[in-house]
Amino acid sequence: MTSPLAGVSLNLVETVDDAMAMRRWAGERHEGPLGIDTETEGLNYWRHGLRLIQIGDLRQGWAIPWERWGGAALEVMNAWDGDWVTHNGPFDFKFIKHHTGFEIPWHRCDDTLTMGRLDNPVRQNGLKPLSTGLIDRRANAGQKALDEAFTVNKWDWASVPINFPPFWQYSALDPVLTAHLRKHFAPRIEAECPEAYALERSANRLCTLMSMKGMLVDVPYVEKSIDGFDKASTEIRAWLKKSHKITSPKSGGQLRRAFETLGQKVLFWTDRGTPQFDKEALGFYEKSGENDAVKQLAKYIRSVRHVEDIRDRYSMKFLELRDSGDVIHANINVMGARTGRMSVSDPALQQLPRDDKVIRGSFIPRPGYVFITCDLDQIEARLAAHFSQDEGLIRAFLDADMGGSDFFCAVASTIFGEPIAKADRRRQMTKNTVYGSLYGSGVETMARTAGVPVDQMAPAKKAFDERFPGLPRYAGQLIRESRRSNPPSIRGPLGRLLVADKGREGTQILNAYIQSHAAELMKQFLVRIDDAGLGDALRIVVHDEAILEVPAEDAEEALRVVEECMTERAAYRVPLTAGGSILTERWTKT
Repeated sequence: MTSPLAGVSLNLVETVDDAMAMRRWAGERHEGPLGIDTETEGLNYWRHGLRLIQIGDLRQGWAIPWERWGGAALEVMNAWDGDWVTHNGPFDFKFIKHHTGFEIPWHRCDDTLTMGRLDNPVRQNGLKPLSTGLIDRRANAGQKALDEAFTVNKWDWASVPINFPPFWQYSALDPVLTAHLRKHFAPRIEAECPEAYALERSANRLCTLMSMKGMLVDVPYVEKSIDGFDKASTEIRAWLKKSHKITSPKSGGQLRRAFETLGQKVLFWTDRGTPQFDKEALGFYEKSGENDAVKQLAKYIRSVRHVEDIRDRYSMKFLELRDSGDVIHANINVMGARTGRMSVSDPALQQLPRDDKVIRGSFIPRPGYVFITCDLDQIEARLAAHFSQDEGLIRAFLDADMGGSDFFCAVASTIFGEPIAKADRRRQMTKNTVYGSLYGSGVETMARTAGVPVDQMAPAKKAFDERFPGLPRYAGQLIRESRRSNPPSIRGPLGRLLVADKGREGTQILNAYIQSHAAELMKQFLVRIDDAGLGDALRIVVHDEAILEVPAEDAEEALRVVEECMTERAAYRVPLTAGGSILTERWTKT
C-alpha cells in the first residue's frame, strides 16, 4: 500500500526563486484546503517571536522564515480565497494576527485538533502523534533527529537555526499532515457530530478573541495581596511549629502525629496505605473532629495551604504573565476536558476556588468601563432533572423559581421529612448528595466533602435515591448503553462522543453526559451574546460564569441582554436561568 506521504515535497523559502515557486504553487488547484501552521519562540504571542509560517496541501509543504520572507507569506495568504485548515487554530491565529496583522478567516477554517477531540476525546490528539497513528507511521520520523540536535547543541525553539534541515523539514511537514488529517476526519465529523463541531468552531473564535483582548490586572493590589499572603503564611507556620512541631504543612507523617496526639484517629487513607490529608479530609476534621483543638489544627493547615497556593499559583503568576500594559491574556481551551468543558490556563483560573474574593479582585475594568458578570444557576442539577424526567426534582426547581423555596432546601425537606431552612446543616449535606450523585461519588466521598460522618451521609443518600428515583434509574440506563461499546461510550445530545474508563462507567458516564451538555449550553449562550452584539465585550469564561467589559453608561442594558441570552425557558423540562451583576470596581464573586 502506497504511503499517503510518499512523494511529499518539503521546501524552505530562502531565495527569490523559492518565493516565486511558492507563489506559483499557491495559484494551482488544490485538493481540499491549505494547511497553515507556525513555529514560534515560545507560547505567549505578546512576548515571544514568530519564526516560521508554514503553508501546505496534501502533497507539498513550505516553511517561510517570517523575518526575511514574511512579505512572500502574506502575499500568498492574502491571495488565497479558498479554505484553510489548522491544528490548534487559536494558537496560530493569535501569533499570526499579532505579528503580521493577517487574520485567518474563521468561517473558512477547519481545525483538526477540534475534529480529533470530537472523534476520540481520550486519544492523544497532538499533530504528530495523531498523524503517526492515523495517516502514516513515519509522520514523526524527524522528531528524533530534532530532539538530538536540541540536546547536543543546547538549542531550543527560539535558537535552533531556521536553515537547519531537521527543523525546517519537520516544520514544513506540519501543514501537510494537517491537510491529511482534515481529509480523514471531515466525513466522520459530518456523519457523527456536525452540530457539536460547528459549535466548537464558533466557541474557538470567541474565546480566542477574548484571550487577545485580555483583562487588566491591578498591580498594586496584587503586590499588596502577596504581602498579606506572606504575612499570614509566616504567622501560621510559626504557630504550627510552636504548638504542634509541624514544619511542613504537607507532611503526612507530621500531620498524623499531631492529630493523633490531640486524640483524633486518622479516618482517611490513600490507596497506598498512607494517611490522607487533602482538602476534603481536612475539611471533615475541621467540621467534625474529635475536639476543638483538632478542628483548630485542621483549619490552620487548610488556611496556610490555601494562602500559599493562591499566592504562588495566582498572584505571583499575574505579575509574571502580564504584558507591558498590565493586561493578562489567559488561554481559554475550548475543549479542555474530555467532556468538552472549557478550561483556563496561564493563569489557571479554572481551578480558582468558587468562593475566592481576593484573586478575582486582582482584575479591574479599564477606565470608563465596568464588568458584567453572569452565572448559570445550578445548570448541572437542572439538566439532571431534565434528562432523568424525575418529577420530584422538576417540581423542586419549578417551585424554587416561582419563589416558593430554595431548591436544595426543598430536596432536603423531602429527604428528611421536615422543613429544612438554608442555615440547616442538612441543606449542605443534601447539596453534596445531589452533586455527588451527578459526579459518581461514593458515600464516603460525599461525607468527607460535606464534613459529616459516613453514618450520617449514607441514610441521606439512600433517602435521596428513594425519593428521587428518576436520577439513579437514568444513570443506570446510560451505564448500560455505554457498555455496548468498547471502550464504554455514548453520544451526547449534539452527537459528541463521551468515553468512560472501562470499569468506571458507574462513576463517569452520567457525569460526562451532563457536564458535556452544560458545556455545550455555555458555548451556545456565548454565541447568543455575540449575535446580540456583545461579542467584543466578552473577556473570559470560568466554570459557568461569563465576564464582559462594557462602557459604564451601557451597563444596565448590557446586563439585561446577557441575562436574556443565558436563559432558556422553553426547550427543557425546567427553566435554565442565569443571574448577573454589574461590577464597577473589580471582578468579585456575587
